[in-house]
Order: sequence, then structure tokens, then C-alpha cells
Amino acid sequence: MSEIYVTLTGNVTDDPKQFTFGDGSRATSMRVAVDRRVLDRQSQTWRDGETTFYTVRSYRGLADHVAQSVRRGQPVVVVGKLRVKQFEREGEQRFWVEVEATSVGHDLKWGISTFERPARGVSRGPATDDDLRGMEDDTRDWELNTPGLRVLEGGAGEPSEDDSESWPEELVPAAA
Repeated sequence: MSEIYVTLTGNVTDDPKQFTFGDGSRATSMRVAVDRRVLDRQSQTWRDGETTFYTVRSYRGLADHVAQSVRRGQPVVVVGKLRVKQFEREGEQRFWVEVEATSVGHDLKWGISTFERPARGVSRGPATDDDLRGMEDDTRDWELNTPGLRVLEGGAGEPSEDDSESWPEELVPAAA
């Protein structure tokens, strides 16, 4: 099966979480909210559309760099492999959309950033399946606690604008 690569631009919804596995390797997870921009043809103006939330996971050196560089509310650009995972909770099928990042950076459309090359460290082997499952379980609450998430037929979630008052300030769509 071929890989699907995506590019996301959005805002980090919470500080990234870093995990260290039994073999010493590390992974970092974060949630990114991506707003879809829609052209209102009648007024010829752009407005914010639906918000989609993605879990972004990074491994090895990239994991360390993301954990040290990225914070809640910051705009980021993420490139990586799209993964859709299915699980069952309370008898309902649910879907978890994540991106395994190959590159992460600040979106310089919204501000400035500086670059620093870190000292090279020792490379370790890959994490075990149990380690990865533990990390997924630890971050599954993001999917279940996403503000305004409605479970749709088939289990996929969609944010509701009705609940945007409970979103972090950085994620509230700008007034059109």
C-alpha cells in the first residue's frame, strides 16, 4: 500500500507531549487545529470554515526538536505521512487521524523564528509496539476531549462552531 503524504498548516492546541520508551528512544505528540478558508462568493470575502484536529507524532531527533521548539498556540507547518486509525470506545467505532511528521516548522507567514543546530547525540533503535500503543493511549484523550466534537455516523468526529467559546483563544476563528 502506498503512503499518503500531507502538508498541514495550523495552530498547536496544547504544549507537545514527549514520551521516552524503554529502549531510550523518544517520540513527541501534539495536536494541530487546521482551519479551512472558504470564499463567500456573494460578498467576495474569505471566512473561516470547519476546523479539523490532527494528532502529529514525531520520532527520534525530530521529536526532541519539536518538544524544545513548539508551544501551544503557535502556527506550524507539518509535512508527513497520513494515518487513520480505528478503535472502539463504549461500543462505537471511532477514528483517530494522525500525521507521522517528517518535517515540522513554525509558519513564518505569522511571525519570525530563529534556527539553532543542536549537538548530535547517540541514535537508538525503534520503539516497541507496546511503547507505541502506550503513547497512543496516553494521547487518546485529545480525540475524546476536543471542544465541540460531535460523533458522526460511522464514528468520525467533527467540531461544532456552537462550542467555539470553549476553544483556546488561539483557535477561535476570526470574525468574517
